[in-house]
Amino acid sequence: MPNAKRLSADYLVVGSGAMGMAFTDALVTETSATVLMIDRHHRPGGHWNDSYPYVRLHQPSAFYGVNSKPLGEDVKDRTGWNAGLYELASGAEVLAYFDHVMQRQFLPSGRVEYFPRCEWLGDGRFASIPSGRAYEVRAQKVVDATSMRVSVPSVRAAPSMRSRRACAAWR
Repeated sequence: MPNAKRLSADYLVVGSGAMGMAFTDALVTETSATVLMIDRHHRPGGHWNDSYPYVRLHQPSAFYGVNSKPLGEDVKDRTGWNAGLYELASGAEVLAYFDHVMQRQFLPSGRVEYFPRCEWLGDGRFASIPSGRAYEVRAQKVVDATSMRVSVPSVRAAPSMRSRRACAAWR
């Protein structure tokens, strides 16, 4: 890619959702590695950026996130439908948590560079979605933290009539 900005790091992490954030957290807290993180969303949090506002974690908050910083307060809810059970973070809380980890832990370490709103092109290349600016990366390891390809219904095309009939036949 002519005129591409050249970058280098020990690791290139594609995706700043739960998997990419947890992997990067382990690198930052347990090694001296440098990391470039790219993500197509405008902030860390992966599919939580696309989830419906009423969606909550389906497991206690304390079991989710990165090892170096707990999510939530590890307390049982006193009221509501979850009373007596450990707290379940809302989507907004999860997004705020991952943004906090990025802004207050990863970036200040000086070993993580973050490129939001970028598309991974493969072969050590990515591009800014808004500007089209191209980047070439030299990294010892590329970690695809998007390999699960999680998507939520709000960002998928509606199923065709044929597939809806097939689904209805299974009910």
